[in-house]
Amino acid sequence: MWGGMYQYSVHGVWTDPHFEKIAPIQAGALESYALAYRRTRDPKWRAAAGDIARYLLQFWRDPDGGFYTSQDADLRLPTGRKEPVLGDEYYAKDDAARRALGIPVIDTHVYADRNGAILRGLLLLDAVAPDEAARTAALQAGERLVRTCRDDRGGFRHAEGDRGLLHLSDQVEVGRGLLALWRNTGDAKWQQLARDVADFSLRELADPAGGFYAHTVDPEATGAFAERRKPFDDNARMARFLLELHRGLDHDADDLPYAKAAELAIRSISQPEAVKAQMRQVGDYLLALAELTATPIDITVVGRPDDPTAQALLRAALAYDEPRGNISLSAPGTRYPDLKKAAAYLCTDSACSTPITDPGRFDKSAEAFLRGIARP
Repeated sequence: MWGGMYQYSVHGVWTDPHFEKIAPIQAGALESYALAYRRTRDPKWRAAAGDIARYLLQFWRDPDGGFYTSQDADLRLPTGRKEPVLGDEYYAKDDAARRALGIPVIDTHVYADRNGAILRGLLLLDAVAPDEAARTAALQAGERLVRTCRDDRGGFRHAEGDRGLLHLSDQVEVGRGLLALWRNTGDAKWQQLARDVADFSLRELADPAGGFYAHTVDPEATGAFAERRKPFDDNARMARFLLELHRGLDHDADDLPYAKAAELAIRSISQPEAVKAQMRQVGDYLLALAELTATPIDITVVGRPDDPTAQALLRAALAYDEPRGNISLSAPGTRYPDLKKAAAYLCTDSACSTPITDPGRFDKSAEAFLRGIARP
């Protein structure tokens, strides 16, 4: 009724949920439902994504623009009762009855990694089904992250006011969120901030032999705690971030270290025993392998960020279902000729489309160009 997704279900069935709501579940569900809608255009997936966004915007917004962390499964010591109201009783009630009892506690900490993932999901929803509220909230969350969590070395701290170690998970999620902001707005400042995150990670977190450590050097650590570990899933996601960054840069990208660092990170976690230890939790690893080995399809909109036609072409490209698509906004005359009007191009490693100037014909023009290329 309120939207959002519970954390998991118990007793081996899908119909007995544990009612806690946590940020990674909301972000992952939002992204998955938005992608399902982009692929199928089935309105049930659009509605499901909208329900996640509705919950986040109604219950988890920080007054300063960020998103909170979790909500309890049960209502602890509500007014007029001596015992908690457990989730199965509480969430069976309608809206008015819930509010009369009170709202389960929401953890109001604002963490960098959680916010990076949430804003990325909101922007994907806005890309496939325009949602101005989701887009505005994502932009505000991004601005808050930069304002409160950015370190003077270019990385991001876990929370406002932190003065300790900087963590790989925060760099990964914030970096990918910054790229989503750049991709959806065309504003180059977001891409530069993402590049700063990558450069910080290569300086402070990278193992020269390949892979990334979980956090910056701890000068006070001793013994076993001084041994820096390279977490499997965070390395897979860092590889995905670096590949996405590399492919979004202009012609000088091949001279930069991001793609090579991504490949080394994947190789560093690809030992059979390391992969086997993850059991089923290999989704980001498999996607990183696919993104490393697939030939990307560059979808470039040539135009100014303030040009309405360029923005319309960019939105058409973002909504187009091409998993290999590498979408960017490029200034006229940088990579493609200046036609004196906005245009979009699709390019593989061997061919480019004719310019697409009508946003309403983007899908048909893209399909015509890609018809001879096997779709995933």
